Formats: sequence, C-alpha cells, structure tokens
Amino acid sequence: MPPKRKKKKPEGDSDDGDPPTKRKSNARNPSGKNQHAAVPPLEEIADIIRKYHSDNPSFKYPDYIEALMRDHDIKIGRSKIAQYLSQLGLSTSSRGNRMPDDEQTQLILDELANDPNQTRGPRVVKEALNLSGHKIGRNKISGVMHTFEEEGFEKRDPKAQKKTVKRSALTSVGPHEEWSMDGHDKLNEAGFGIYGIRDKWGTKYLHYRVLPSNRYATVIGVVYLECAKKIWSQTNVSFSTTGIPIQGSSDHGSEVRDAHALQKTLREEYWDDDDAAAVPAWKFLESIHNITVESGWRPLFYKWGVNVLDLYFAASIIPLVFLQILMFFFFFRQTSNWIWFPLVQRDLDNFCHQQNNHRIRYQAEKILPSGGTPNEFFANPGKWGGENCLVEVPAHRIDELLDEARETAREHMRYVDDEFDVLARDAYEALGKPDITLHSAWVVFRAMVEQLDRM
Repeated sequence: MPPKRKKKKPEGDSDDGDPPTKRKSNARNPSGKNQHAAVPPLEEIADIIRKYHSDNPSFKYPDYIEALMRDHDIKIGRSKIAQYLSQLGLSTSSRGNRMPDDEQTQLILDELANDPNQTRGPRVVKEALNLSGHKIGRNKISGVMHTFEEEGFEKRDPKAQKKTVKRSALTSVGPHEEWSMDGHDKLNEAGFGIYGIRDKWGTKYLHYRVLPSNRYATVIGVVYLECAKKIWSQTNVSFSTTGIPIQGSSDHGSEVRDAHALQKTLREEYWDDDDAAAVPAWKFLESIHNITVESGWRPLFYKWGVNVLDLYFAASIIPLVFLQILMFFFFFRQTSNWIWFPLVQRDLDNFCHQQNNHRIRYQAEKILPSGGTPNEFFANPGKWGGENCLVEVPAHRIDELLDEARETAREHMRYVDDEFDVLARDAYEALGKPDITLHSAWVVFRAMVEQLDRM
C-alpha cells in the first residue's frame, strides 16, 4: 500500500499559529470600487431620461449613455439604459412598436392633415411623429403617403422645382459665434409678422417670434433680448449664465437699430478678449448674403406657413359676421387675434422644435457640422469640432434690459387691448376652455363671439 502523501500547506501557513499571509491579487480593481457612483434607481433619473427622449427623439442607446455621463456624471451601461427606457415606455426604434397597423395608419393620416399642401416628405413626417411620442417606421409612413397622397411626391420632386442659386460654403468656429437675424413677411396677409434668430454654426432655430409687425426697432430689440434669456434653457447644464453671441448679423433694415445697440453695449461690457477689436459686434449684409437665416425661410414657409394660411382662410368668415351682425368689428378682430396669435406662436415653436431635431445628412465636403441634429451639435459642440463662443452675461442684467425694452415696445407688440383680454379670458372660461388648434380655432372663435355678445 503506497504511503499517504502529506498535504501541502497553503502558502503562509505555519506551525506556530501565525495568521496566513494574503496572496497578492491580480485583479485590475481589487477594491471593487469604481470612480463613478452606482447607477441611480429609475425613479431618480426618470425625468432626465424623459427630457432627453423629448428633446432628442433620434437618440440611440450610445447617445443616452454619453449624455448622462457628460451632463450628470452618471455611468450607465447599454443593458441598463435599455431596461429603463422599456420601463418608461420609451423606445429608440420603431421596430419595438407594437401598435396595431390601423392605429399607425390613422396617426400618419392625422399628421398629414396638418400639411394640406403636401410639403413634407416621409422623413419629416417620421420626425414629427417621433416628437409626439409615436415611433413609426419610415417604410410604413411612405406606404401610407403613396396610398393617400401620391401627388405629393411629384410636388416635392427637386427636378420639378426651380433651381436655386449656388452658394459658397459657410464657416464658423462654433455655436454663438454669430446669430443671423431677419424678418419674414409671407404671413402678413393674415396679420402675422415673423422675426427669427438662427445660429450660423449649428443652424439651430434659436428664437422665432410671431408679431403684429416685425418693422419696429423697439420690438426687434425685445426679440434679441428674449433670445439671450432663452439660451440657458436651450443649453441644459452647459452654462451657469445666459449670454449673447460674439457677433450679430442682418441686412441693412432699420428695424435692427435697438438689437445692434444692445449687442454692441453688452459685448463691450462682458467680452474681454484679445480679438475684440478685430471682430465687429455686428455685421451688415446684403439680403442675398444673409444666408444662415434666409435659407431657413423657404422650409419654414412651404412646410409650415402655407398650411397656417390655408387653415386661417379656410373658414368662411362672412357667415360668422352675419350671425353676429350686431357685434362691432372691434370684437370680431380682437377675438380673432386673441385666439390666433398664441396659437400660431405655439405652432411656430413646434416647427422650430422639429427642425432642431431634424437630422442633417452627413456631407464630407461641408465645413459646418453634419451627420446629426442642431440640438446634438449644441449639446456637445466639441464632438463636432466646434468651440462654444457664448459671451456670458449675468441673467439679472438681461432681465433688467428686457423689462425696459418690453415696456418701450408694449404698444407695438400687443395684439389685443388689455380690457378686451380680460373679457376674452372670462368668455373662454365660461365656455369650459375648449382646446384651440389650427383645425378648431374658428369653431372656438364663433362660440366666443356668441359668448361675448351675451356678456
């Protein structure tokens, strides 16, 4: 019988009772502690995820992971963010859409009803549905559009449209290097003047306003300051203050007088830079060279404005006048303004939101960023080769100037009298505050005129 082998003592064992010596671990992180905190539970970051989803409907898993790390120092894995999105009922792909086919078709048709001139293609319709929380595949949308609006594809065929003048490439260092400003008059026949401010680098629609008139310098000064105040909410957590651009640009219209003066004054106060003397605070351009904002007017009008005009003039106003023949024209016009001005502003805000989430196809020859959305360009300019150029201004300074400017421009900015505004609010509440949309506006108008007649 072979002799029993003596068991080998573990390293560090000794006969005298001394404690064993610990082996040196080969693990990369023997402590098990990471540099980032544990992933917060869903209830703590649900609102953050929902906001990312709302502001950036084209976000994929890597985008959520990058944004959470960048903005909140939250390190999260692909599986966990997928789990959280699923629990919140959110999706990054139309493939996970379990909505019945007939419901998808109806949603598409409802969206097409907002575009009676058939100016939008399947991709734009898909983006609009994404923003309203409905993930529907492009093939499905295209199929429905071919079935119900085949002629729309012919209207949008570039070969059937007039060729535009070829422009030279635009250049810019980064967001807020230059704000391009201009007015738009094609909705004036309905009484709506539009004024817009667009960023040159990211082509983001910064601030677009519906006004009784876009010709007054005091009014455009207010629009400029409103844009400066709005910057904080548009940049999420990137900046601790609001601010202005390094440079403003516009055509030679006299309406920019106050905006020009404000830009020059604020930049002198808050931009202490070696290049300040070499870079003018404002650049005046011929209209055909004010490309950044001018290039946005065509899609704004043909994808949004024409539909607003059609729906505004769709109702037969004359029968309403006969029904209320004892009513003064004052009430007729004021009621129309009270309903339509806020409505058109909301719809314009929605259009700008869609455009800022519209993915710009990658163009290798383009100097300015491409292959993403304007919102993405702004959220992380470094990723796209840009440098943030915002001239930071204390929020209280902007608030002070804005209060003064609004008081000066008050008469040129209001679309109803103060006394009538009180009456209209009472009449609207008496009707139960019905929902006002582009399709229901004239129905609500008729009900309000009748209610005002009884008051």
